[in-house]
Amino acid sequence: MSTTAPTPTLTYSALATLPDSYFKSVDARNIDAILHHFTPTATLTIQSNQGLTHQGEAEIRSMFTAFVSNSKTMSHEIKSVVVDVVGRRIATEQRYIGEMLDGTRNDMHNCNFFDVDEHGRFTRVVIWMEGVNPLK
Repeated sequence: MSTTAPTPTLTYSALATLPDSYFKSVDARNIDAILHHFTPTATLTIQSNQGLTHQGEAEIRSMFTAFVSNSKTMSHEIKSVVVDVVGRRIATEQRYIGEMLDGTRNDMHNCNFFDVDEHGRFTRVVIWMEGVNPLK
């Protein structure tokens, strides 16, 4: 008798709800909840502007900690979601509205691309955003 747990099956619905949960964690400024969405070895790339890549939990935590600490307000509104169930990939289009502590206001149209492991955690996230990157 095998003691190995069966591999979870991620449905369309399970995959489609991951970005909403993630953006709600970001908007709530809950760093631990944000990081819970990522595998420990995940990468997060902000493709536009500088093409910055953050590798692993420590770098992703540092980036989000700085973003949250430097933000006065933030809100993400998902406009559309595309899900590839077989490939465990998700693409979102969203609006980000926020104000930084320095008074910079952002009203941006962004797209995120998520690769998801068999347990529903992000292995890779690529962010494309218009305008100046508030995620330094």
